[in-house]
Amino acid sequence: MKKYFSLTIMLFACCLVWVACDEERESLDLTADVTIHEFSINGAQGEIDNEAMKIKVVLPPKTDISALTPSIKVADGATVTPAADIVQNFSNSVEYKIVNGNLYNTYEVSVEVLSAKITKFILNGKYSGTIDQVNNKISVTVPTTIDITKMIPTIEYTEGATITPEDSKIQDFTNPVVYTLSYMNETFKYEVTVIQSDHAYAFLGTSETVDGLSNADERTAAEWMLQNIPNSRYISLESLKDGSVSLNQFTAVWFHYEQTNTLPAIAANKTVTNAIKDFYSNGGNVFLSGTACLYTGSLGITPSAYIPNNAFGSFGDAGQVNAPGENWGVAITGCESHPIYKDLVIDNITQSWPVIWFIGKEISWRRNIGCPWDLVAPYTQSWSDWSAKTGGTPLASFNWDNDCNEKVAISVFDGVDGGKGSAVCIGAPSYDWYYEKESTSANSYYSNIEKITQNIFEYLSK
Repeated sequence: MKKYFSLTIMLFACCLVWVACDEERESLDLTADVTIHEFSINGAQGEIDNEAMKIKVVLPPKTDISALTPSIKVADGATVTPAADIVQNFSNSVEYKIVNGNLYNTYEVSVEVLSAKITKFILNGKYSGTIDQVNNKISVTVPTTIDITKMIPTIEYTEGATITPEDSKIQDFTNPVVYTLSYMNETFKYEVTVIQSDHAYAFLGTSETVDGLSNADERTAAEWMLQNIPNSRYISLESLKDGSVSLNQFTAVWFHYEQTNTLPAIAANKTVTNAIKDFYSNGGNVFLSGTACLYTGSLGITPSAYIPNNAFGSFGDAGQVNAPGENWGVAITGCESHPIYKDLVIDNITQSWPVIWFIGKEISWRRNIGCPWDLVAPYTQSWSDWSAKTGGTPLASFNWDNDCNEKVAISVFDGVDGGKGSAVCIGAPSYDWYYEKESTSANSYYSNIEKITQNIFEYLSK
């Protein structure tokens, strides 16, 4: 009897729990309004996208967005966090959370300040300016034979703005000229400087600016170039895609890439590839290093079947090699007198054949990333066969390859076909500008990296 009584009590308790849970389910309000009805700043209404949960507010030119108080309308009973009366810095997007009963939504709010910009500046229909949108400066390089006192600019700028001096009017650029855009009762000034030089150089990068380069090796190489190669500039690949920059003002361009074993998507873009290919085909000179050596086929430097076949390496901290006590470099047997090796320190003792070291043994950790040609099929393990197939001149193998019949780690392609330019490729993993785990260590052979790069630009300028 006790057994059945206990069972009855348990069933009754379960029923009470079930009823309580059912009542709780019935009390949940899943219809509460958690949308933002209106969002405005200084009277400017925001564009609300309830699908993407985003709001965009466009404000007049030169508005200070570091301290703004929005006006927000939501449903009765809903609360907003942060509250509408709290001053916000909208330099970056700000999240607003709407809570109503049992439901909530989160909106990302961004603020855009209207401005007038010069997007393209070309002199005499040929010489494209490099536009620094951060500092509102434009620089244009022209040959020393050009009369810069009578040049005609072609300018593209924000629709609705007016510009002075006028577009397409003869201008004297002996001194910097300030162009002023008037837009929505505000003015925006750009200082244009014309540089006369027979040589100008560009570092091609995957970000808008040097500081935006996420790869430390690429950023270090770019910074070194801008500081040490006269009349050099940083050019984003995106600017080649949108046509805002032309390469015909440069003597040589350098693309150094070290992030994956394939070219980045922006480099594979047809417009970008054609811009560099046309530059090379018309006599411009190209320097490729790291994984960028894979570009040789697309640019017409080598036949497409004979691009580097030995791209290797892992990326990030996991891809770094611990090699304490090891020097890394290249063997240059028979090529010691080539101009790109001028004044480099050549070691003929350590391995009894001529070697140029790029990384000293004091750098324990280094990234083992390379993009050379491996002289296996379709090559017959000889430099001469590689040269016949690619059209290039091999100049180095890996430092352990005394006979230089295993790899092509450095090569040059002297343009003779149809007026093409010259090209230099460095695919040696020892050509490394930055050491992530030991950036404070002094590389005893760093000067060889710097000197060979200087020599390459001199070689490509002849």
